[in-house]
Amino acid sequence: MNERIRELAKQAGYMEDGFGFGHWDMPEFQKFVELFKQAIYDRVKEELISEEIILEEPTEWQQYLQGCNAGTVDALIHIKNFGVDIEL
Repeated sequence: MNERIRELAKQAGYMEDGFGFGHWDMPEFQKFVELFKQAIYDRVKEELISEEIILEEPTEWQQYLQGCNAGTVDALIHIKNFGVDIEL
């Protein structure tokens, strides 16, 4: 989990204890973050348009719908990687 998730947790009122430690590394907190991300991911994934439906549409609409899917896939990648430090 990275600093961005810690910042958001603090904005939501999640407090550090009296010793200056947040419970960021507690398995329950990490599990909550993962479940929350998965719920958003699953909901956004529902927006994908199946290839069968795209192919049933007129040609001029097919590229538009494929573009919509590409944007949705980009969003899914951002959701999956949110809070994960990735080295490039």
